[in-house]
Amino acid sequence: MARCLGGRISSMRSLSIVMLMMFVASMLPEGAHAFFNRASSASPRSLDDASTSVQRGVYVCERKNGPFCPTGPYKSTQGVIQKKISVREKDDASIFYTNEAVDAAKKANTTLPIIARINPLYDKTLDEWNANDMRLIQHLTSFGFAVYTTTKVPRMGIFPGPERMYPKELFWNLGDHTLEGIKKISEMASSSSGDDDILSMLDASRVGVIGYSVGGSLTLRMTMEAQQQGKPVLAAVALGPTIGSERSEGGTGGRDIFTQGDGTSLVRSTLLLLAGDDDDRGGVDGVDTALERFVNAPRIKALVNGATHCFVSVYGAGCQNGPLGRCRECETVSVEGDTVPNVGDGCKGKCVDTDLRTQAAARQMATALFVLKLYPDGSTVPPELAKYRKAAPTFVWGPAFEGSSPAKLSAVVQKDEPNPVSIKLDE
Repeated sequence: MARCLGGRISSMRSLSIVMLMMFVASMLPEGAHAFFNRASSASPRSLDDASTSVQRGVYVCERKNGPFCPTGPYKSTQGVIQKKISVREKDDASIFYTNEAVDAAKKANTTLPIIARINPLYDKTLDEWNANDMRLIQHLTSFGFAVYTTTKVPRMGIFPGPERMYPKELFWNLGDHTLEGIKKISEMASSSSGDDDILSMLDASRVGVIGYSVGGSLTLRMTMEAQQQGKPVLAAVALGPTIGSERSEGGTGGRDIFTQGDGTSLVRSTLLLLAGDDDDRGGVDGVDTALERFVNAPRIKALVNGATHCFVSVYGAGCQNGPLGRCRECETVSVEGDTVPNVGDGCKGKCVDTDLRTQAAARQMATALFVLKLYPDGSTVPPELAKYRKAAPTFVWGPAFEGSSPAKLSAVVQKDEPNPVSIKLDE
């Protein structure tokens, strides 16, 4: 079983097996374009369809969950559009958006903020990670964001062996590529061909970042790198961030950047740190470390009660039993909400209610934070999003945060907002 790399690995043998599986995964062919075509036809559900149960493989929000759990106002009739761009090599990154959001931004004489998404590279190609996380992409684009994601990077060249055999830069490659991509978007936007070019509608000064597992760790590192380069991201969401072991303990050294030096204290980006309290991939340790070290960043730590590492429905994420049979390691829930593809001897059913509620909680919490931080004042908010922007402070810093989660949160939710700012938007 391939697992997301993270936490403290207990033995050389288990490490070798994990590394072998990573190497095999890196040899797999890329390509999940058919999934994108299929995903784009999904019909968003509304609050009127509310239910507390799993319906056809997706959690449907209840009214009490608030405005950020269901799909946003830009419900695409043509599907989410994918535009490929070139950062290091041809077509190695993508921008996802909806025409409805672009049209609304043009009408309001504003632009689209950018959310960078960072996934792990292990076990799947990045195109496959995009396909598996398409529901999150759809959700964010429906609230007027352009979602940037790397679709491939040079092969990491991993072979069986302990982490300490590899330079930490090898593991940081994906996050570095993401930051390079944001810079490239800024350059391309300034020289774009005009109103018909999506690049002319992107605002690289309003950037958020979200990442899962190893991608969550790289999300935190990207906030540090962006800050040091003078172009900070405005908000970051780390889902089950696995930061690994220190170099001296046989790890990649990824932990070192969060526990040594003063780089973390420079960050002022608002951080949402979310993990399942039953995560055995290192997510709880990751959010605890970030909460402790990013002392000058407004930050929220929340643990989902009874949840694992299953913020994306992928094989190896710790997803639980499906209703049609035992399926601890679940593959993707299709965006149409039909069935889960079989994976070897693994998945034969769907994710359980807890898994789907956990994923819905991550979507709505991240969306509320990004709406709050990436639409900083009335001049950037299209009319369709004004009511969401007004509601956002309560759903991020206020009492609605805990109550809005479709998944039950553990008793302790820690919030630290050093310099709260209240912005009144125009009616």
